[in-house]
Amino acid sequence: MKPLKIDPERPFGTRECPACAMDVPENNNRCPICGYEFPNPTPRQKHMKLWGAILMLILFIFVMLRLF
Repeated sequence: MKPLKIDPERPFGTRECPACAMDVPENNNRCPICGYEFPNPTPRQKHMKLWGAILMLILFIFVMLRLF
């Protein structure tokens, strides 16, 4: 198995802290300003997001077909 190559110069995306609205790098689990800890999503929560998006897409298509 090959070791993973991680580029330390590659910038990470950011997410907004819900407590203080600061931009926090995605690889940080805690806000450096206020100490808010971002929850780790469980696999079930990840699947629920996916199914929710799929259902919304189906609903959107259904509504659009009914309008035309």
